[in-house]
Parts: sequence; structure tokens; C-alpha cells
Amino acid sequence: MSELALFLVRIGFVAVLWIFILSLLSVIRADLYGRRVISKIARQNAPQLGSTSGIAGSVASLGIEDGESFTPNHIAMLTGRNAGSNTSIEGKREVLIGRAASCDLVLGDEFSSNMHAKLVLVGEDWVLQDLNSTNGTFLDGKRIGTPATIRAGMTIRIGTTTFELRA
Repeated sequence: MSELALFLVRIGFVAVLWIFILSLLSVIRADLYGRRVISKIARQNAPQLGSTSGIAGSVASLGIEDGESFTPNHIAMLTGRNAGSNTSIEGKREVLIGRAASCDLVLGDEFSSNMHAKLVLVGEDWVLQDLNSTNGTFLDGKRIGTPATIRAGMTIRIGTTTFELRA
């Protein structure tokens, strides 16, 4: 084999190795910090969120199923280690839920991920998004795969912890 061919094979091997390493880092980053799908949608539609022209700026304009709107101010823990406690969400636009200490709602549940799910205020509606967790996020007993609007009285289950938004 000529020196030029050997050199090109070496460069190709190093390039493939770097592509593999960078894709591996991307997967690790997504696992540690979660994905920000709803945040990106909300930022893209930010000018519409403040408008008063009918449905523009509502959750329905983002292609998410809309229900009755309500304005909760705290999360009530129903089951799990923190059962009976309340966490205030007044003035917040995002609530990160998981085991990590950096989460807004820290769950002491071995079946939850570090960054398991998040609640996002879009317009006047709260939307629940699963952050690609292993065990899933359940809204009224149904596993959610896409962002879902939360209505009054709906329960959210992550692992063995159950909670709901209340006014």
C-alpha cells in the first residue's frame, strides 16, 4: 500500500473516531440536562404569547391539545416520600421535576430520572413534558410521549410519586 493511501486511511479513521466521540458526548449531555423542546417552542412564539388576537399564543396554536384553562399556584404531593407537602409555583414559568438537587421539584423516588419531566407555562396553560425518562411520565394514568396540557384535577405520576397542580 502506498504512503498516500495509508495516510488517507489514517485520516479517515481519526475522522470517524471523532464523529463517534462527539455523538457520544451529545447523548450524554441530553441525558444529564434533558431536552428543551417546549422552551424552544415558547421562545419561537414569544411575540404571539402576549397578543390578544383570539387563539394566537395559546397552547392550541402550538399544536398541543388544549383543555380547560386554570391558574394553579402550587403542586400538592399526594403519594411518595413527600406526601402531604406543597411546592409553590407562583411566578414561575418552568418547573423542572426530577431527582437532581438542581430541580425545582426534587423527588426522592428511585424510579425517577435526574431530569425526569418539566412543567412549562405557555400562555395561560400549564404543559407537562417528559424529558425522555426511562420509566415515563403519566398524566391521569396514561403515559405521555408528547407535551400535554394539564387541566384541573389531573394527577401526574412519576415513579411511585403522585402529585397534582392546585389553585
